[in-house]
Amino acid sequence: MIGDLNESRVWEISFSQEHALVQRTALELGMELSAFRIELVCAMFAPEHAGDVVSERPMAQRFNRASDDSHCIALTMAFDRLVQLGHLSSPSAGDIADLQACREAIASAVFAGNPWASVTLTSPELSSLRAACELQARLAIGQGWAVPGYLGCPETAAEAARTFDACFRELFFPELRGDAYYGINSQLVHDNARVAWDIQQVLRHHLAFEALGKVVGRDKRDIRTMKGPEFDAPMQRSRLELIRCSRRNP
Repeated sequence: MIGDLNESRVWEISFSQEHALVQRTALELGMELSAFRIELVCAMFAPEHAGDVVSERPMAQRFNRASDDSHCIALTMAFDRLVQLGHLSSPSAGDIADLQACREAIASAVFAGNPWASVTLTSPELSSLRAACELQARLAIGQGWAVPGYLGCPETAAEAARTFDACFRELFFPELRGDAYYGINSQLVHDNARVAWDIQQVLRHHLAFEALGKVVGRDKRDIRTMKGPEFDAPMQRSRLELIRCSRRNP
């Protein structure tokens, strides 16, 4: 994360019902990841979340795995070992509260026959949503190492993190070798992953500007101090129009 969050900042985000589904799934994954519910990871791109797009069905089938599958059990054991070696603490009450508040706000969004709805979030909630969507997208392209990264595993657990990543690939992406993963634009990647990536692009962009006291759309990018990809203008990669985000208070 870049800079300190202004906890009093209020943001408005606008999104479609399809965006809302992806956001809720990502937030649920983020809240439950510390216990690593394999059935939740398997359900991320299951048919009930995939919609009717023909190209999404192969990925939905790939994630259609029962929790008692031997590979699922091996992945769960690798996660338990990671937690043991990493001495990971449970998410703070504040982190959980931000995820829950964000999920409740999105779940209660009122569309009333309109294609888009809006909700307000604080900066910590916005940051939590960004991280959860990035995690979902990275898992969908084969980056199992995103889990240890999300949990903040220390260097002393590096080997256990690699083992977890290998088990993740063996379960969901057996064709990948070494550190390989799919690009977000690959036709083999579920489009919901691109939706999640697009959401995090927009939120990351606004948070990066905010950390430097700037506002997207008002202040120009200074390439001398704003060099990272988070300062790049978001590019639509999914079937859905980019969500909208704006500051509600100075």
